[in-house]
Amino acid sequence: MDYSKLITRNMPAAVTTPEAAAADTDYVFSVTYTDPDTMPTAGIAEAVRIAMINEGQDLARYPPPLGHPGLREYIADSLRTNRGADVPVDQIFLSAGAGGAIGTVLEAFLDPGDTVLVEEFSYLGTLSMFLSRRANVVHVRTDDEGMDTDALEASIRDLVRRGIQPKMIYTISVYQNPMGVTLSADRRRRMIEISQKYGVPIFENESYADFRIDGDPLPPAMLGTDDQDSVIYTSAYTKLLGCGLRLGFGVVPEPMLATMKALRFGTSPSHLAAQAVYGFLRDHGDSHIEAVSESLKVKRDAMLAALGEHFPPSCEWTSPQGGMIIWGRLPEGTDTWAALDAAVEAGVKYNPGPVFRADRTGHNYIRLTYSYHNPNEIRDGIEKLAGVFEREGLFENA
Repeated sequence: MDYSKLITRNMPAAVTTPEAAAADTDYVFSVTYTDPDTMPTAGIAEAVRIAMINEGQDLARYPPPLGHPGLREYIADSLRTNRGADVPVDQIFLSAGAGGAIGTVLEAFLDPGDTVLVEEFSYLGTLSMFLSRRANVVHVRTDDEGMDTDALEASIRDLVRRGIQPKMIYTISVYQNPMGVTLSADRRRRMIEISQKYGVPIFENESYADFRIDGDPLPPAMLGTDDQDSVIYTSAYTKLLGCGLRLGFGVVPEPMLATMKALRFGTSPSHLAAQAVYGFLRDHGDSHIEAVSESLKVKRDAMLAALGEHFPPSCEWTSPQGGMIIWGRLPEGTDTWAALDAAVEAGVKYNPGPVFRADRTGHNYIRLTYSYHNPNEIRDGIEKLAGVFEREGLFENA
């Protein structure tokens, strides 16, 4: 059978990534995996047992269109208590991770050629979704307070002058991936003003809001301070309870509900997973989040110490107050994309800076994740990585 003339012509656009990114390595500093040292396997097993006793017969039918009612009620309470956002339960839908919610929203919004605005560097997974849909991605200057809202407005004004109406502002507003910064309260207010002024909705991703390690309390979510249906929201439990659970959620404004229902609210997650997550979080959520925070602090500090010991002072590293990521800037002229093959051969994997840019620039930047390995493994892996970079000449300009 010759399928070459049968396959759809509407395939997603190809997105360039390093071939070595898919390799298996001993040290994985390239993925924000769930912290395995705090995986609540016994707690989730008990939650599954109780769910099967109390709700097991529900699995004979397909799950409700928006997902498990109890978990959505829990999400509504959590958003109200922790993120300052009071939203109706019928505007919350469960998804296969945050990526499932993002995919559904993009399906509702984006046509080829549409323009979206994102941080100076943006998470590679969502960026690939934009690029595969042939969107025009505009990166906006970003600093320690998050996306620069003056630069954001200037970008929107320039686009509008050229007859281009942006479709959305996409921001990871808490412990941004990959840069690790949190959007300040003042810039949150300003971003909402800009959104409402120019009619460009904000897509707010707070998937790392549960991972505060230290520092100041987080500012409220923009979802809670917006008063004109300007904010779409997503978050997830994958990083907290297990990436393999693939459980996240989205919140959409009331004017979007009809469109989202037509799209069936995207990739519905396993109803059993939702039952188990609901039971576990209801009984153990707060204590588990605290345990994860304590573990991540030890791992973050171990990686920062190892970077300080093995990398030259010309390499600059963030010191994140939460999340799972350290963002680094190496001397101008270094190429972290080109060095990845050698690192993988030595057993270490990381993310080169260009994968977080639509134009694939930023070769002297690097993202390292610290959630997966224990402190001893982190120290060993960073020492190996420094040795690779030295052999590959990345420290010659140091």
